[in-house]
Parts: sequence; structure tokens; C-alpha cells
Amino acid sequence: MREHTHGFCEGDVVIFGIFVLSVSGWKATEVVAGVGNCVYMEAKRRYDYRIEPRDVDFTRRATVMSLVDYILHTAGEDADRNGFGVRDLNMHNASWVLTRMGLETYRMPEEYEDISITTWVSDVSRAMTTRNFEVLDRDGGVVAAAVTNWAMIDLSARRMLDLHTLPAYDSMTQPFPVPVEMPRRLAAVREPQNVSVRKVAYSDLDFNCHTNSVKYVEWVVDTLPLEVVVKGRMERLDINFMHETRYGDALSIASAEAEGTRCFEILAADGTPACRMALRFSRE
Repeated sequence: MREHTHGFCEGDVVIFGIFVLSVSGWKATEVVAGVGNCVYMEAKRRYDYRIEPRDVDFTRRATVMSLVDYILHTAGEDADRNGFGVRDLNMHNASWVLTRMGLETYRMPEEYEDISITTWVSDVSRAMTTRNFEVLDRDGGVVAAAVTNWAMIDLSARRMLDLHTLPAYDSMTQPFPVPVEMPRRLAAVREPQNVSVRKVAYSDLDFNCHTNSVKYVEWVVDTLPLEVVVKGRMERLDINFMHETRYGDALSIASAEAEGTRCFEILAADGTPACRMALRFSRE
């Protein structure tokens, strides 16, 4: 499991999934070359992976969790290679926080299949930026795509920073369309049909001692009937990250289904929402 650091919630500002931004000496990479598992192109960057046995379930297909994990790993790698990633954590006082994610799949990659993930930034507003992803098979066919929203905060003041004060970052936007519908704002689960409980354990934690973002997806999938996961394919996943959780926190996972969409809300003991999620499955 790769590390995805998380943050906090201040008022109505969602702060989650910290990646550090280097605010000085930043410049866009404009190289067409391969570095490690990364290939730089004129606009989109491509990162190459292989679906390993740890990434699949007994159907020998990649799990939703592993797909989300590779996507978020790509975000961190790309930020790091372009000078505003987690490697700058102890050098700068600003951080990226993941607030929302929308993911659509067209087929799940199989065990030992080679995949590539391309990523690009399509929009930078004063408070939010949009980073996109396409998951490609060996022939270049799109097997999945995602859109993520990120904010930037000052770690000392715990306030969002104006992204337009960083013109170099604004120049990183590329004129490619968003590959899927933007992440949706999810409502609370008011009348849950099922409620399960979970306690944050050691294996759920990232290096910042917060719950790893992929674990929220795992917890939700674990509440589903096995036949739903085995006989169907997740067509669409929306996630709203709202508040951090830590070791020992007792959480409840409330769920309800309506019109083919399963909605989830992960709540702290005091009722504070930590995460909301919506999944839509198709029949394979």
C-alpha cells in the first residue's frame, strides 16, 4: 500500500490528503524522455506499472482499491518530479490536500497486465485545482479514468492559499478535456439501511499517522455482499474526503441504496463525517 497523507477539516473547508508544494524555484518540465517508470510528453505525463498479485482478488482482476492506489501514487510521483511533491515536505510550509475524486472504469485490468497512467492538470482556480488521469492498457485503450480536486494550505496558519499567487503552477494547465464527469458533492446518508462499525487500526495508518485514503474505499467495499463485487464491475466511484481519522477512532459506516447507486457515510463517534462515498455497479 502506497502512502497518501491526510489532514484536517476547518469549518466548511475540507482538508485531506496532504502533498507538499514547493513554493520557490518551481518550473514546469518540458522534456520528452523517460525517467524510471515515467515518460514525459509535451503535455500529459505517463507512468508505467504492472498489475501484481497483491493488486488483484480471487477473480484475478485488479481491485477498486488498487486502482485508486495507483492513481494517487501517480499524483504524488508527478507532483514530486515537477518540483512540488511530498519530498519537499520538510522544506516548505505549504501542502496539497485531496478533497474529491470521481473514478469511472470500463474494465478492470488483469493480473500481470501492463498499464500506463497519464495525468495532467486542466484547471487552476483561486482555491482549487483539477488533476486528471487516464488508465491505459498496452494498446493505448482507456480502461479507467478519474478526476480529482485538490486545495493548497499554509501549514502554520491552517488556511487555504490562493493558487493564483503561483503563476508558474498556473502555467502547468493543459488544454485536454476532463476525461469523466467532475467529482460530485455527496449528501449525508440520512436514513441508513445498514450500519457497520470499524476501529482504525495500525495497518490503516500512513506515515503521518492518519488513515490512508485507500483504506476508506476498502472499508466501504468490505461492507458489500460478495456477489455484488464478484458479478459486477464498479462503473463509477465518487469520494468526498471531509475529516481525518486516527488510530483507535471508532467509526460507523452508514449506507443506503437508491436507483442503483450505493451511498456511504463514514462517521466519527461524535457524528462528524469523515468521508462520503457513492458507488454504482454494472452486471458483468
